[in-house]
Amino acid sequence: MRYRQLLLWCVMVIAVFGLPKSHAESFPDQPIRIIVPYSGGGIADVLARVVGAEFEKIFKQPVVVENKPGANGTIAQQAVADAKPNGYTLLLGNTSTQVINRFLYKKLAFNLETAFEPVGKIAFTPMLLVVAADSPYNSVSDVLGAAKDKSKALNFGSAGIGAASHLALVMFTSMGNVEIAHIPYKGTANIRPDIMGGRLSGYFDVPATALGLINSGKLKAIGIASKTRQPVLPNVPAIAETIEGFEIGSWLGLFAPAGTPKDRIALLNKALNQVLAEPRVKNQLVSQGNEVLPTTPQEFATFISKEAVRLAALTQKAGIQAK
Repeated sequence: MRYRQLLLWCVMVIAVFGLPKSHAESFPDQPIRIIVPYSGGGIADVLARVVGAEFEKIFKQPVVVENKPGANGTIAQQAVADAKPNGYTLLLGNTSTQVINRFLYKKLAFNLETAFEPVGKIAFTPMLLVVAADSPYNSVSDVLGAAKDKSKALNFGSAGIGAASHLALVMFTSMGNVEIAHIPYKGTANIRPDIMGGRLSGYFDVPATALGLINSGKLKAIGIASKTRQPVLPNVPAIAETIEGFEIGSWLGLFAPAGTPKDRIALLNKALNQVLAEPRVKNQLVSQGNEVLPTTPQEFATFISKEAVRLAALTQKAGIQAK
């Protein structure tokens, strides 16, 4: 009798409330945070806000972008690593935070290789070799020739030890068999003024932040570090046209804390790839000099593993010492 009453009660509950929802079906039912390891205005911040705006349309929930700069991205990484693994806190990570930090720090409060679940890659941003508008160098060959001329002393700036701009310079000097002095800066704020003022010979910038100065005639782009020329700068040769195989840049993607349910990772990945397939979004990213490269979470994880192997050799050549 009791069993029949219990069964009847269960049927009534299901009739009124429906079957319990799975993690995937109920997610998300609250705001999502995307934490960016840099201050506002940079390529990572721009991409996070583009993705966040589209996520709001897909998930019908607010998406808050939080900037937590400092310590080469480890402050933002720590915030995400410590967050509940429920899919509501995400990291906009890149080459520097997810790979280079492995070689920069002997010890972190989190295990960089296991603290995050890759959600998906957003884009690859090839580095762009820029010089002052009135620079005598108009091509990669001009720079290589000047670097080999002992009567000239070239110096390139970078955003800091281990930054993509630093690694691009190391690759350039190594593959080009030249020597160029490295001047590390604390960030990028003073680099472009020093190039335009003639205090630096050149710099490996990213297209999104360099395009305005190039279009206004304050900087000159002489090579891009992708396999082929890019639509946004069709007249700028790929550096690989002069130095075969030269390719380096910064990729960006989304990460969740380790332990986030796989079904939520899958939903976030599906939404991210939906965003990247939207023509308006894709065209916006391409117009800023990015290559749009959607992946599955597993493809992204495999890619990161390969990047770690490839960049380990480059950081060794750069003399990067773990702190």
